[in-house]
Amino acid sequence: MKKTLKNSQMAEMLAKLRPILSHRDKIGYIAARNYRILGETLTEYETFRNNLIQKYGEEITDERGNTTIGIKVDSPKFKEFSAEMAPFNEMEHEVELMTVKYEEAIGSLTGEELLAVDWMFED
Repeated sequence: MKKTLKNSQMAEMLAKLRPILSHRDKIGYIAARNYRILGETLTEYETFRNNLIQKYGEEITDERGNTTIGIKVDSPKFKEFSAEMAPFNEMEHEVELMTVKYEEAIGSLTGEELLAVDWMFED
């Protein structure tokens, strides 16, 4: 199925596909293929986003003591980060995604998983 999607939509779809990737069935295969396509389409967007996180972010320490650079919504620099990201979030691309019939999800996906990747299914 060919669709025109915004970068922000594709980034959200990519994140929602991650839990489905462990499936060892047709759904897992289609999820992996769509994940690859979306990921490749978002390469430049993710590079730009990561550069802005480096620019506006701050060190964040996780529960294990590991530090990374990130940006939190309550950060004073979050508005600047969001303003610079906004035009890139709205850019659109045409992508060819694979779909599958809803009946393939029976016994394979939970209702929550199905709702998260509903765009991947058709009647």
